[in-house]
Amino acid sequence: MVSQFFQLGLLFLLPLLSGCGKGDWQLSAARKNVVMIEVTSQTWDYRLPWNPGTVSSARGAGFVIDRKRIVTNAHVVSGARNLTVQREADPRKYPARVIFVAHDCDLAMIEVEDSEFYKGTTDLQFGEIPNLESVVSVYGFPIGGDRLTVTRGVVSRIDYNSYTHSGRESHLAIQIDAPINPGNSGGPVMQDNRVVGVAFQGFRGDVAQNVGYMIPTPVIRRFLQDVEDGAYDHYVDIAIRWMPLENPAMRNYYQRPNDGLGVVITDVYSEGSSDGVLEKGDVLLAIDGYPIESDGSVRLDGQPVQLEEIVERKFAGDTVGLEVWRNQKMEKKTITLRPAEMFSMYESLYEEPPRYVLYGG
Repeated sequence: MVSQFFQLGLLFLLPLLSGCGKGDWQLSAARKNVVMIEVTSQTWDYRLPWNPGTVSSARGAGFVIDRKRIVTNAHVVSGARNLTVQREADPRKYPARVIFVAHDCDLAMIEVEDSEFYKGTTDLQFGEIPNLESVVSVYGFPIGGDRLTVTRGVVSRIDYNSYTHSGRESHLAIQIDAPINPGNSGGPVMQDNRVVGVAFQGFRGDVAQNVGYMIPTPVIRRFLQDVEDGAYDHYVDIAIRWMPLENPAMRNYYQRPNDGLGVVITDVYSEGSSDGVLEKGDVLLAIDGYPIESDGSVRLDGQPVQLEEIVERKFAGDTVGLEVWRNQKMEKKTITLRPAEMFSMYESLYEEPPRYVLYGG
């Protein structure tokens, strides 16, 4: 199946205009901290695995944090063989290197070793999830020019969505109605002087118009916290499948009151976090103290999100308490989270060369 999504750079059509108050500070901060990233990369050819792959050049965006690191998308720097970074109104291109790549959430961190590059940068702060119908500004370096540009969009949806770059993963994502052009991935999305997301993908033009997505700050914060120990670890997974418990006949079968709570577990993956603790046919009522609605949503940070989002914000070794309805009685369970290795075969590999066997006869 051809994916309906493409990795992007969010389109930036409006010229930078001077503003006042918060907008003026935000624009000034963007000019100091948003950078253009130029990449020469090499992609492995899985049809001809002995081939070293195709070399290509591309451009993306990123932004400076802590005056010493740059956040961008994983798909911008994936397979990078040569990497340069350039600031607004500065003709110099600084060599950079990739420090961490998180293909499962399409985020990466790079650094420039020359301290001269960071002079004049500021400390961009992260905000919270923006409200529906609120306006956000997206900054970057789209195709068609070399100057920093900006556009504005309205937050139209907050949902659990597929992250195309990973090949399998789904995480919290925010949809905005800013138009989209390829070539500007990694640009920051800002609101009230704070970064509230990273632009990363959108629908193809023949599928939908003016539909772009940004990675929200809970995903970004988790990535930054994960790499504090010097390595990036994979996301953990509750490793179950479930279905809504909305049908009155089903609720009667499981002897559940019509309280609008609970989902039915339809599968527990072997060797996953829930293996040996949860069972097929259990009704999952709460996770980490959050009641689960019959459609599988929980209310977190004032927003209804899919129950997996509770696990998404945790790390390997963390525990999660569960409330389960089993055999017509309530039981409390605890699981210890770990990465879902059983799903790794479905993920796209980027830095790893393909393995193959030559044979003849």
